[in-house]
Amino acid sequence: MWTRALSFVLCCAAPVAGAHPHVFIDTGLKLVFDEEGQLSAVDVTWAYDPLYTLLLLEDMRLDPDLDGVLEPAELEQLQGFDMKWIEGFEGDLYLEADGPVALAPPQPIETRMEGEKIVSVHRRPLETPMDVRNPVKVRPFDPGYFTAYAVTLDVGIEGGDGCDATLEMADIAAASDILEELLFTVPQAQLETDFPAVGEHFADTVTLTCVSG
Repeated sequence: MWTRALSFVLCCAAPVAGAHPHVFIDTGLKLVFDEEGQLSAVDVTWAYDPLYTLLLLEDMRLDPDLDGVLEPAELEQLQGFDMKWIEGFEGDLYLEADGPVALAPPQPIETRMEGEKIVSVHRRPLETPMDVRNPVKVRPFDPGYFTAYAVTLDVGIEGGDGCDATLEMADIAAASDILEELLFTVPQAQLETDFPAVGEHFADTVTLTCVSG
């Protein structure tokens, strides 16, 4: 995902072998259209699982009383904590229309606490806004499957009259079979240094379609 070290796990280490994934993120997506009616950005919400949230707060020395309530100064320290991406990291978000759709670097929007979870929101502008003449598939996933994303939060559209977004959940059983087969066939040494890119098989898919005129 970002770093894989616990001390700032969110931005840098190689995936490790063994049970995958290690981080679970509930995900929301908002497809944003500009004034010209072109798809221009995707707003992404990440809600981190409670255990990972606890580890992050401990690592950053926040919420020492463990009540899940951060003081304003603590919230300020938390802002943008997961936006320090290493070079080559794609943000675990992939768009395809007639081919891959290039995305610009993230723009942080908000980080907050919701109960036992850290929730962060950021925007991924398209490098070039596009007319949606053919379906656009939006898929959040970590290729190395260190992090599991599930689109369980809101999926919406801002602007985009005549457009609709549908969600198809991943076939987890089929994806798990693929992962299990790889774990038995790929040499252990390779698993420790180069975990197979199985994350796409576990990806939920949001499909955006628009009807013109």
